[in-house]
Amino acid sequence: MINLEAQNLPSYDRQHRVHAIDALRGFAMVYIMLYHLFYDLIAFAGVSLPFFYTDWWEFLHILFVSLLFVVSGISTHFSRNSLKRGVIIFFLGQSITILTAVVSSVTGTNDTLIVFGVLTFIGLAMMIYSVIRPFLEKIDIPWLALFIISVILFIIFLQFPPYEILSSANFWLYPLGIINSEFHSADYFPLVPYFFIFLAGTALAAPITAGKFPKLFYKARALPLEFIGRHSLVFYIVHQPAIMVLLFLLGVIKLG
Repeated sequence: MINLEAQNLPSYDRQHRVHAIDALRGFAMVYIMLYHLFYDLIAFAGVSLPFFYTDWWEFLHILFVSLLFVVSGISTHFSRNSLKRGVIIFFLGQSITILTAVVSSVTGTNDTLIVFGVLTFIGLAMMIYSVIRPFLEKIDIPWLALFIISVILFIIFLQFPPYEILSSANFWLYPLGIINSEFHSADYFPLVPYFFIFLAGTALAAPITAGKFPKLFYKARALPLEFIGRHSLVFYIVHQPAIMVLLFLLGVIKLG
């Protein structure tokens, strides 16, 4: 491994961060917050936003969420305790599932129910990676090969999702992307295909550490995005209720 200090390149820790990683995570979070703002305007205020249902907007949605997963994979590889952090994030995701289930029960609709959303996926992906990482390091697969294989598998299973190939009466296979007609989630990111793009992110940690990315990647700054990226978990948890409160205060949505 190339010595970062000798090349005057930043390592990725609390004292020395590759700021572009934070900025990219922040960039993805800005999109996610904007996406949920549009969703709330449609679902709770009756605003007509036809573009929200177009193919190009769906493509952007997958693109930005995948960016978040790639950056999460990079950060997980640098994490000193990805298993512990993964458990915490997973249970935060499950808390969101419980909360939205309560809301759905009160409102009598499944429109707000979130099962295996972003946080649940990221938390479980971090836990899985912490388990398989020793095996990946033992077989010493080149980072580029791991990246290419992961991206190819992601594209294949994104194009041909498991639920279109397999149907199951077992409701509890939804983490693998195998669902039946009874399953519903407003925000659903199963292990297949999204773990593969997460794994592609972990592969990128090697060339980043070795200083193989362009110099601009290590030196460029975008302070607002970096701030959001460094506190992305907080932003993810609070942004949806904050949006709802703001829309209510502005009179865009009304209770009852």
